[in-house]
Amino acid sequence: MITEAAVVKRCDGRQVELELQRGSTCAGCDLNQACGTGALGRLLGQRRKPLIIDTEHEYAPGDRLLLGLPESALVKVSLTIYGLPLLGMVVAGLLAVLASAAEILVVLIAIIGFFCGYKFATYLTQKLEQDLLVPHIIEIEVNPGTTAGS
Repeated sequence: MITEAAVVKRCDGRQVELELQRGSTCAGCDLNQACGTGALGRLLGQRRKPLIIDTEHEYAPGDRLLLGLPESALVKVSLTIYGLPLLGMVVAGLLAVLASAAEILVVLIAIIGFFCGYKFATYLTQKLEQDLLVPHIIEIEVNPGTTAGS
């Protein structure tokens, strides 16, 4: 299970808007200054995109939640995103070779196969996102900023 901490920003009925509490991309690494990923993180900065999920419970702004997503969902989506375009390219290229097409035509057909695989992967990913990529709330820490009796 992949977990991520989040803070409730607002709650509107059955939907809750969360802000993910991500750390720095390379904060714990000794190669922070020499790493390309660290340089990209410093260049692009920390952009936070709100996450909106459906829920049956009512939350207050400031509540901390622990969200979980099964690893299998990430693997399925990754295989779809990367695998289908490559499979489309290889199959289209092989069919063009078997049809004894000219070399430049094989390359063009392979590129078209890649693009078709990409479009199909985009369509499938949108469908999978609705089913697989919805995080589940694992733990709730009700508004940790307030204490009882205050």
